[in-house]
Amino acid sequence: MSETEFLIGRCGLDLQDDFYPDDLPPEWRFDYYSTAFKTLSLPIDTDEDLDQIFEALEDSDEEFELVLSIEQAQLTAPDQLTALLASVVDYQSHFTLFCEVDETPKKAVMDLLEGYQVCFQSSKSLNLGLQEAQVVDKTLSFNQYPVLYSAEVLDEKQIRTYLEQVSRINTKTLLICKFAESEALNKIRIIAELLGF
Repeated sequence: MSETEFLIGRCGLDLQDDFYPDDLPPEWRFDYYSTAFKTLSLPIDTDEDLDQIFEALEDSDEEFELVLSIEQAQLTAPDQLTALLASVVDYQSHFTLFCEVDETPKKAVMDLLEGYQVCFQSSKSLNLGLQEAQVVDKTLSFNQYPVLYSAEVLDEKQIRTYLEQVSRINTKTLLICKFAESEALNKIRIIAELLGF
């Protein structure tokens, strides 16, 4: 039996459907979002108020995982990476740093990331001394939780097949459906629950 538990979410708080009430102030979007979904991905250099989000995470007893994503170009520029991390270093236990890569990060970069929860998604093994999982033609290299990004739009049968493949990871998994709207996220969550994940 699989021990996979999916935390399902999306990239960004800008849902375009009728998810948010019309009169909801923009600064309350994260609180509203986090009551329905259990993970969220934001670029590390987001325009969202990360301090407010980190404060909300510290004050909450609810399970929620924040993913801050960086581009490979940011990862390969140690000076730029150091500057990006400076704004979040005090909160490093409150998020997973994620990057899609096509080459193994250099040792100097990995040294900068020591103490952070990280996950890299690649088409090949990275040999970083991290846990690795092969799933849906991707290799996830991680030290806390695997983060799987998907940009595909799937129907219900494809969602079921996808979740069954991902469940082989056999651990808590953050499933980020890049730009899915709330209806699609709810459908994925319901199918995951029906499958026992």
